[in-house]
Amino acid sequence: MSAASPEKQKDHSARDASSADWLRSKTVLTLALEVNERERDELIAKQLSDAPTLAEQVRETLQTVDRINRFVSDPLPVSPSAAVRIGEAYGPYHVIRMLGAGAMGQVFLAKDVRIGRNVALKSLGSRWLGSTEARQGLLDEARAIGALSHHHIASLYDVYEDQQYLLLVMEYIAGRNGAAVVADGPMPLGHAVRLISQICDAVSYAHDRGVLHCDLKPANIQISLDGSAKVLDFGIARAKYTTNEAGEDAGSTPRIFGTPAYMSPERLRKGVMTVSGDVYSLGVTLFEFVTGRLPFDEENLAALTGAILFNASPPVSSIVPSCPRRLDDVVTRALAKDPRQRYQTARELGRDLQDVLRELDSEVVVSVPTSAPARTERQARSFLAISVFAIVVALTLFGFVTSTFYHSPLGLSVSEAESPIWWPLWGLRSLILPLAQIGFTVLILGVVGQVCRSIYAASTVLRRWFDQQSDRWIKWIRSVPDPVLPTTVLVAQVIALGLFWWRFSDLFRSFNDFILQSGPLGPLGRNFADEHTWYQRLLSLFVLGFGLCWYRLIRWGSQNRNSTTGTTVAAATVMMLFTFFLMVAPYRLLFQSKGERVSYQSRTCHVVGQRGTQLRLFCPQPGSAWNRLIDAQDPELVRTGMTEFIFSSVE
Repeated sequence: MSAASPEKQKDHSARDASSADWLRSKTVLTLALEVNERERDELIAKQLSDAPTLAEQVRETLQTVDRINRFVSDPLPVSPSAAVRIGEAYGPYHVIRMLGAGAMGQVFLAKDVRIGRNVALKSLGSRWLGSTEARQGLLDEARAIGALSHHHIASLYDVYEDQQYLLLVMEYIAGRNGAAVVADGPMPLGHAVRLISQICDAVSYAHDRGVLHCDLKPANIQISLDGSAKVLDFGIARAKYTTNEAGEDAGSTPRIFGTPAYMSPERLRKGVMTVSGDVYSLGVTLFEFVTGRLPFDEENLAALTGAILFNASPPVSSIVPSCPRRLDDVVTRALAKDPRQRYQTARELGRDLQDVLRELDSEVVVSVPTSAPARTERQARSFLAISVFAIVVALTLFGFVTSTFYHSPLGLSVSEAESPIWWPLWGLRSLILPLAQIGFTVLILGVVGQVCRSIYAASTVLRRWFDQQSDRWIKWIRSVPDPVLPTTVLVAQVIALGLFWWRFSDLFRSFNDFILQSGPLGPLGRNFADEHTWYQRLLSLFVLGFGLCWYRLIRWGSQNRNSTTGTTVAAATVMMLFTFFLMVAPYRLLFQSKGERVSYQSRTCHVVGQRGTQLRLFCPQPGSAWNRLIDAQDPELVRTGMTEFIFSSVE
């Protein structure tokens, strides 16, 4: 075997030194816990006399542990009141069984007897029932959840309160919490990443509305039966605006809330609760979902605190070899000791997790089991048949519209025009140019987007600037009241269509003159071929742009349980259908209106149809009928045999 490179040897030496330092620190921490505070300094100075930096880290760790222990050891208020009892009814809520219990609260499964719906009742633990502070904390949780409405956050239905009890009536999610799932072992990589990606979406939604969770961990993530995740327990949630720019609590003594194993280093040190702290907790939870263990799983609080403050977490791939390098990088950044080196928002973390998901999905070979139920195959065939039928109907409708718009003004009867059997073909041809334009635009946008993503990934400064701007815009959009945004898009759509109508007003007048068989048809001529192309091109972009806007609005509304008014949706639908009509109807008129050029009674005409031995002529001359039916043997008819656009001779 070849010798390792000097760079690798240096890297291994640094890692070994770090591991050795940590082993020394753990030993000193364990010994220091067994002596009183006055003897600690002597012990640390003696054991770490050759490592002043390490000694300072041990002292800081012990100070943090002392603060945690002082808070945890605060005496609990004892309440003479009884806890919630199984089988009892509290208002309309009949308690069925306990679902779980935490440090301060208990959660019960109950049934709302009024509507027969299962709900989750959250109550203070019996020892806290007499605490005014704890009761206020539960009310604060109700306010925090009540301000949020997201499909990955458990909803608050009601608050039941009397002199003895305060109960939060919440959405009941059948399934298991993340802690129970992880207890069975690591999750599949894709499933774990997908769950945390969903939680990132929910947490960023809460952050946008000024709410920090502050206790994100597997036990507070419920995994429903369909495999999706919901965030639970905003019991120690805090408003973002309660922290100052330095990230410290405004006007309060730092206190330790939550579970230390999931706390960020700055929170353990100072008790501060920030967006970055929630991101750190998400990183720990992701690590645990993927590996089945915590990044720091020390046996005692002192060692755990020291590891979080100063020790680097192991790479995920060192525990799960199949983990891609990209996921290693994401977890490492989420667990950075310095909050400035972490993801600055949960949304930024979620975006990188989506990239990891795409990488994982690209490696999965999907196979259909040979024993797949026949019902599934029938459903697939039925779906295919329905899809083909719907496409044929749509193409036939488009073909009917464009053919009728062309045939009717020319006075062509059914026997003179082509058979309706050709309508689907004309419908397809009318869509080729718009779809090609839309496809080309999407391709250009995709290339530009890929270039931007490459620059984004390569430049830390640019990435942070982009994330800040993106979060600012997203926060502003989400702050807009629900009915305002769809109405604004609708107004913009009306204005854009009005500007389009004004831009091509000459062409629209020619359409009208063609239908009424009066007025100049110059804009329909070949001299305006570029104008015709721009007409289709801009309409295609109009459909693409506003179609994407409405798709995103409807999707965003469904995700956040915001309903767009029926009137707005109906108006938008009418606008899009009208736009489709303007795009499809004049297709044959602008691009496929061809006929043989002839001379009849010294007038330039074009053959546009035939009925037996009679020809239908189109002669757009002022002061006379534009179309007429004549005998093919008429001596005044001179045929040239040259096919061209029927508007070639108009001025």
